[in-house]
Amino acid sequence: MKLNCYCLASVLLIIISITSCKSGRDHLTKPDDKYLNNDFKPDEFYPGGQVELTIPSSGSNMYGLAYTADGKGPHPTVILLHGLPGNERSLDMAQSIRRGGYNVIYFNYRGAWGSKGTFGFQNSIDDVGAVLDYITDSANSSTLKVDKERIALFGHSMGAGFALIAGMKDPRIKSVIGVSVFNPFTLLQGEGAEGNLRGLKEYLLTLGMLNCDPNKFLTDILNNLDKYNIESMISKTRKPVLVIDEHMNNQGFTKFNKKKDFTYKIWNTDHAFSNRRIALTTEAKNWFDKTIPRLETPED
Repeated sequence: MKLNCYCLASVLLIIISITSCKSGRDHLTKPDDKYLNNDFKPDEFYPGGQVELTIPSSGSNMYGLAYTADGKGPHPTVILLHGLPGNERSLDMAQSIRRGGYNVIYFNYRGAWGSKGTFGFQNSIDDVGAVLDYITDSANSSTLKVDKERIALFGHSMGAGFALIAGMKDPRIKSVIGVSVFNPFTLLQGEGAEGNLRGLKEYLLTLGMLNCDPNKFLTDILNNLDKYNIESMISKTRKPVLVIDEHMNNQGFTKFNKKKDFTYKIWNTDHAFSNRRIALTTEAKNWFDKTIPRLETPED
């Protein structure tokens, strides 16, 4: 089982995307590190909290939760996208980022961890759109205190791939972060593709928490590889995108570091960023502060 996890680490990678803000807005809060280790006194009238979510997607219910930020809002909102199968949920980061003034949404894709329906690559990308539909619905955005103009995606591993693909296309997403990005366009064709496909299929067969047919899952990806060309999307997007990898599979991204709103980094750590959680949280929070910043209110 451990061996399979290590195989996955070489196959699955994650990406985070985030949107940009215009300069010259002196009413925006300044980044700080209090959110990392300081509890907050809840707002008397608008305390932060936790809300269980049931989100419809193509006739199936997905289950998740919202960590709502303290204060009246509306608040910028980050949607977390977990990988395959989703053992690393990044909820440690979610709590810290929420303390920093952001709503954080976590959910399980269709067919994963009790959510209804079938788990698939394109299905999961479509699920991101369903979550966006849900949180931008007027009733839900009011309840969750969502600022519809400041929504970002943060994805890890395969979820990073979802974040990049969905986030660079959907105009409702203003910023993206991808961590240890799974990039099917490079991993599943060319040299090494046969071994990667075999390893991924073997791993999928062990994942009882997913309602997934491994053969169909992989066939659907292979039939649509051109649609998942993340490198091409990065070359064309004007959205702020941050990618942090711990592997060398996306070295082609380095040529885009000259782009104004794109940043690519490679860190020396493991697939889960186990020894860099605080650094990763700080990097993500600072990126959100730049690209979907929290507006100061009189109560602040």
